[in-house]
Amino acid sequence: MQRGVTLIELAIAMVLLGVLAALAVPKLAHWSDRLAVMRAVEEVAGFHRRARLRAVVGSRFVQVVFTGDSLVAVATGPPDSVLVRGPGPTRLGVSLNATRSVIRLYPNGLGLGGSNTKIVLKRGEVSESLTVSRLGRLKRWP
Repeated sequence: MQRGVTLIELAIAMVLLGVLAALAVPKLAHWSDRLAVMRAVEEVAGFHRRARLRAVVGSRFVQVVFTGDSLVAVATGPPDSVLVRGPGPTRLGVSLNATRSVIRLYPNGLGLGGSNTKIVLKRGEVSESLTVSRLGRLKRWP
């Protein structure tokens, strides 16, 4: 008696494996999008925290500029200078949409301006929102 598998058994196993893989690929793509958005949210929130801390520590007015390509914090005054610079979320394939692209902070860390700013980070079907309040605080919305 010979041991092994026939060609038909091998073909059936390959078809079943292909069907299972076809069902799993969309789920993996969704998780990939979710991880990219979560990372972009953490990077934008961390950048805002660093810029706000620089405003308080240096007792300076700071402008925080959010774009898809880069995140920049500039100390305003007679000699404008870049305090913090970071890459934007587009390098992760995540789009960034903000109601205002520039946020101004007082030297005490409070926000300068009359309204809240909403930042939406999105990739595929996954999106998360950040809101910067008038007081300069950041809140994350799933």
